[in-house]
This record gives sequence, structure tokens and C-alpha cells, in this order.
Amino acid sequence: MTAKRIVRVVTLIAIIAMMLLLLAGCGFVADGPVGWVYTDTTMPVSMGTAQNGTKAGRGCIHSFFGAISIGNGSIETAMKDGGIKNVYTVNKENLSIFGTYTRQCTLVSGE
Repeated sequence: MTAKRIVRVVTLIAIIAMMLLLLAGCGFVADGPVGWVYTDTTMPVSMGTAQNGTKAGRGCIHSFFGAISIGNGSIETAMKDGGIKNVYTVNKENLSIFGTYTRQCTLVSGE
């Protein structure tokens, strides 16, 4: 094996290792079951004091490649989105596609 070929192989291995390190933690939703390729789950968080959930609202956070995260996933934002004054349920919805795009939403129902 020539020195030039060894340098190419070592460079290729270094590039692949760097890519794996950079992409290893990309945008995976932290709570609940996680699918490496695709995740689409909804999980319960809590119950409120309202008698029913006739209205619904959501607040979401979006992440791109684990590098940029934007949005507001607060309960207050979800309540404002649905015009809710009294909370019936709070749930969390997780979506991840190959870790390149992720979305985590707080879902609130109430009256």
C-alpha cells in the first residue's frame, strides 16, 4: 500500500467518524419511545380540572438537523392557540424523521 493511498483511507475514515459524531445526537426527541428512522408518538402528561375537552390547542417546537430549534411548546401557548381557559388534558406529541427534522408539540384540550 502506498503512502498516498494510506493518507486517503485515513482521511476517509476521519471524515466518516466526524460525520457520525456530528449526526449522532441530531434532533431526536428525548422522551418516550424513539425510532431511529421515524418516530410519531403521542403520550399523556397530565389531567386538569375541566369537565371536558371540547376545545384543543397546540404549541410546537421544531428542530432542523439538531442544529436549529425554534418555537414555543408551552402549555400557555397551546391554551392560547385553542382559546382554552380550563385544562382537561395535556399530552405531548413527538415526530422525528431520521433525526433531521423533529417536532415536539404540547397538546391541550379543555373548555
